Amino acid sequence: MEFGAVSAPPPQIEARVMRLFFCIATALLSLLATPSFAVKAPAYVVIDVEAGTVLAHNEAATLWPPASVTKLMTAYVTFRALKSGQLDLDSAVVVSANALKEPPSKMGYKVGTAMTLDNALKMMIVRSANDIAVAIAETVGGSEQNFIERMNAEARRLGMASTRYHNPNGLPDELQVTTARDMAVLARALWLEFPEYLGYFKIPAIKVGSKVLRSYNKLLERFQGANGMKTGFICASGFNIVASATRSGRTVVVVLLGADSADERAEIAAKLLEEGLKPRIFRKGQSLATFRTGRSPGRAVNLRAEVCDKRDKGKDRLTFAGKSALGPRFVLMDPVRVRTGVPKVSTGASGSAPVRGIPIPRPRPPMSGGNAGLQLDPGEPAFAWVAPAAVTTSLAASR
Repeated sequence: MEFGAVSAPPPQIEARVMRLFFCIATALLSLLATPSFAVKAPAYVVIDVEAGTVLAHNEAATLWPPASVTKLMTAYVTFRALKSGQLDLDSAVVVSANALKEPPSKMGYKVGTAMTLDNALKMMIVRSANDIAVAIAETVGGSEQNFIERMNAEARRLGMASTRYHNPNGLPDELQVTTARDMAVLARALWLEFPEYLGYFKIPAIKVGSKVLRSYNKLLERFQGANGMKTGFICASGFNIVASATRSGRTVVVVLLGADSADERAEIAAKLLEEGLKPRIFRKGQSLATFRTGRSPGRAVNLRAEVCDKRDKGKDRLTFAGKSALGPRFVLMDPVRVRTGVPKVSTGASGSAPVRGIPIPRPRPPMSGGNAGLQLDPGEPAFAWVAPAAVTTSLAASR
């Protein structure tokens, strides 16, 4: 045998080595598809935004009430209108009687109150205001129904085959359904098509007068790298969230539907983000474009008994491995001030004048009884009335 030559291993040893390598590779790939904790009820999808691949999933094609993650599509349709030049961020959004009748969560401005589209988007996305979502829909679509038709048209164009919209805010409607997979498609479209508007989803709080209204997305100030997007809740859906985070230049989106509580929603989403952001030897997963593309059959789940009737609440739902993925609260940014009113337009030599046909609201006088008429989340402290806003929230609302 010449110096440096190596004889080939016997066939039986070579076969054993190949089997061992296959087992190791299979185990590593399974880590990519399985988070380090077991979840029985919630549906979820984890995707790599840039690669467009599915990293983990559970019940991804199950029909689910979207609740206020619906507002991601409301934002998407609005962003397309902005990009087309139909509107700009200073365009006036006016509260109609149809908008005002929506139940909480809501801002509660009186009929005829005008605000810029920029401020309206902040109210809808950060505080999940149902009345403002309808006002935006009427501004962009000409009517709420026309806007809903645009929402469904966009869902079809994006390939969200199992999603149907019947309102722009996510309030209860048995015919309004989606899947975790479809919401991942929408979230990725928002990231790739509208990077200039992603800042709206990162705002942790808005300030109305002296009152600070915080986002329901706890990850924004408790998970390093979190940068959006939207939460949702109605009794039928449980606690939903579409959440994104970026670390080392890589962005992961988690869609989670049906958590048992707001705390569980934040914890599971943080765990899934943590797993999805970990470096992997094998990062290639199934393409989102070809993952569960067919229309899901049957009816949407209804978690009212488990979530709102509080039967067996918290039992056998979640088993964590290791410490919480949520850190102590940090300050991401100061609350962003929002206000009513629209900018004046120049009229040349005569100076400037209010936008034609849009009523500019006068401050509403304080209500008798301090906080009379306000509905607050259980445990949320009362606050001093701030004219002209009647800020209203409720646990039963879509948020």
